[in-house]
Amino acid sequence: MKLRQLAGESGVSTTTLKHWIRVGIMPSGRLRNRTTADYEQRHLDRARLILVLRDVYRASVAEIRSLTDVIDAEDVSVLEVMNACQAFALEVPSEPDGADVAEYQERAFELMRRRDWRGYPGAAVHGLVAALAQAAEVGLDYEVDELMEYADALEPLAGRNVAALGPMGSPDEVARRMLLAVNARARQLVAVSSLAHAAVSIRAAIERGDAPPDLAMPPAAS
Repeated sequence: MKLRQLAGESGVSTTTLKHWIRVGIMPSGRLRNRTTADYEQRHLDRARLILVLRDVYRASVAEIRSLTDVIDAEDVSVLEVMNACQAFALEVPSEPDGADVAEYQERAFELMRRRDWRGYPGAAVHGLVAALAQAAEVGLDYEVDELMEYADALEPLAGRNVAALGPMGSPDEVARRMLLAVNARARQLVAVSSLAHAAVSIRAAIERGDAPPDLAMPPAAS
């Protein structure tokens, strides 16, 4: 396809596509002559991935390149692409270090050992360690038994989520769909957690007599 057709199918202007090629996050087309190049499905997949990174994750060109460089590496595997996407989404580009996180690393490892979860070393492990350390700073010090309760609920959901993704195509398409899924799951889990915390707070206020019994009830079923 020509650049104009690529622009039409991707929803990205030709000017922006040329910019992406110039800064190295979009591969060049195959030159037909001095002024014309042909573009393929991989260019469309890349444009759709960049849109997710730019519009959903608000990523800079440098941040986008950090992921596309991994995707474009020779003989990259699907698992490597998925790990890179998790690192990108969780904002954990390197392994946490220092004595202050050793305790939380061991909790993450013990969780994995108990459940026979694989994924070490990986971005998800590093993300959990960082999250445990951050939670402890605000008084939420989660022990392994508490993490197991989360895992009991999440593992079946993870199985259904992975099955729902199905065959995902090119590395760019794998990355795009995974990044969208990670974002959607995170927003959903945060929203459900927030709703649960709000409900507990409201219930406590009602039990103390500080709020009416019908406070914040959802609408009746239609």
